[in-house]
Order: sequence, then C-alpha cells, then structure tokens
Amino acid sequence: MAGIEKDYFNILEGLKEKIRIARQRAVLTVNRELLAVYWEIGHTILKQQATEGWGAKVIDRLAADLKTEFPDFKGLSARNLQYMKSFAEAWPDFSILQPAVAKLKTGENEQHTIVQPLVAQIPWAHHVVILNKVKSKKDQLFYIQKTAENGWSKSVLGLQIESQLHLRQGNAITNF
Repeated sequence: MAGIEKDYFNILEGLKEKIRIARQRAVLTVNRELLAVYWEIGHTILKQQATEGWGAKVIDRLAADLKTEFPDFKGLSARNLQYMKSFAEAWPDFSILQPAVAKLKTGENEQHTIVQPLVAQIPWAHHVVILNKVKSKKDQLFYIQKTAENGWSKSVLGLQIESQLHLRQGNAITNF
C-alpha cells in the first residue's frame, strides 16, 4: 500500500508542478502581448506625430477613438497613451526582441525558467513607474533587471527607486 501512496504522491506533485508552470507561462504570455500592443500604439503615435506635428493632438484623438471602440478596455486614456509613446521611445527595438512564444528551459536542478527579453519580464505598471521616475537608460535597465530578479511589487519598485538602489549597489547594468 505504501508504494501506491508514494506513486500517487509523485504523480500529484508532477501534475501540480505542470499546472504551476502553465500558469506562469500564461501570465508571461499575456504580459508580453500587452506590452507588444502598448509598444505598437506608442510607436504609431511617434510616427503620427512626426508626420502631423505636435499640434495635431494625435494622442487625444486616439485615446477618444480607442475608448469608443473598446469601452471595457482600461488603459486607453490619453495619459496612458503618452506612457506608451515614452515606452516606444525608450525601447525602439522592443518589437524585434519578442520571441514568438516564451520558451521553457530546464536547468541542472530541474527548476523551470521562462526565457524572455528582460523588458518583457515585468508588468506594464512597473514600466510606468520606471519611465516616470528614472531618466537614464542605464538606470532603467538596472531597475527592470532587479524587478525581474526579485519579483518586486510596484510599490517596492518605487521605494527602491526613491532610495536610489542603483547608487547603493554600484554601477547599473549596461547590457540589454
């Protein structure tokens, strides 16, 4: 009987791990797709403003029209569209860095890791905090990496930025 119990326990643990991995992959996929759409909106705004000029109120018009078309989609305010534009300016190569699917890699100790470009590993709200509070690209990358490594909440990220963690921990990262 003990052998059957042990087999069942192993099966249960294996299935629980598969569910955890699937949930993590789903969250990362949704985040990546949302960031890609936000980047595309920001990139489109940049192109439109270059064509029409600043006085054309591209952001205000797009915000109104997108909200009309997608009334249940939060995040299409003029303010958020401005962040999308800043996001596209900050990461001009974002769209080419996105893989078709997140890949699952198994390490030596059988720990599963989702492999995605660094910028796509943190949620949109975290990007907004970083874009608002950190001006240097080098420092932005530092906070993106630390957030991805440590799983910081938005409020913890804000506190780390306010306390200038990048200065306390030495040089910020420079590779992307």
